[in-house]
Order: sequence, then C-alpha cells, then structure tokens
Amino acid sequence: SLHEQLARVTQGQGFLLMGGDCAEAFKEFNVDHVRDTFRVILQMALVLTFGSAMPVVKVGRMAGQFAKPRSEPDEVRDGVSLPSYRGDIVNNEEFTPDARRNRPFNMVEAYHQSSQTI
Repeated sequence: SLHEQLARVTQGQGFLLMGGDCAEAFKEFNVDHVRDTFRVILQMALVLTFGSAMPVVKVGRMAGQFAKPRSEPDEVRDGVSLPSYRGDIVNNEEFTPDARRNRPFNMVEAYHQSSQTI
C-alpha cells in the first residue's frame, strides 16, 4: 500500500518523488501538457531508481492544484490596490477589478478539468 511504501521511505529504504505544477491554470489545460508532466515524473523516477538502486514512490501533484496561497491579501501596482490573484479556482490573473473578484463558478471548471486529467 502507499502507506507502507511511505513508511519505508522514512526509514531510508527508498525515495519519495513528488512532481507536478505549483498551480495549474485553466488556459494550460490540454492533453499534451498532462502527458508531458506525467512523462517528466516517470523519467525522473527512472533516473532516481537506477542512480540509487532503491525504490521510488511517485506522487503526482496534478488534477486539482488550481489555488495559489498568498502572503498578502492585496496586490499594488502603480498605486492601484486590488485583491491578490489566488489561482484560477478563485479569481483571474489579469490586473483589473472585474478579474480579481471572487468567481465561485471557477470551482466547477476546476472540477471538470481535474476529473478529465484523472
């Protein structure tokens, strides 16, 4: 099980490889991007496996990583203060009052993209 594999990693009997996007974006969603990210994770695992002669537990951080934590609630540009961009699941990246307001329907879009990725 995953729990047992992770326990072995904590005992120095393997490596944990976590890969994926810091935060996914709606506009980057396409089959090529998902495939390429998965391919890179597998290639890194292959290098680690052969280089260390130890098992590698692979964890993909994808399909739902649409939020971005922020240290400040607001962003200021040229004296204009707007809510920070918190990821596509919350608001939009453009620096306009309309784009930076909360968009609850974005959660539905994130759900659909995540389910298609899986």
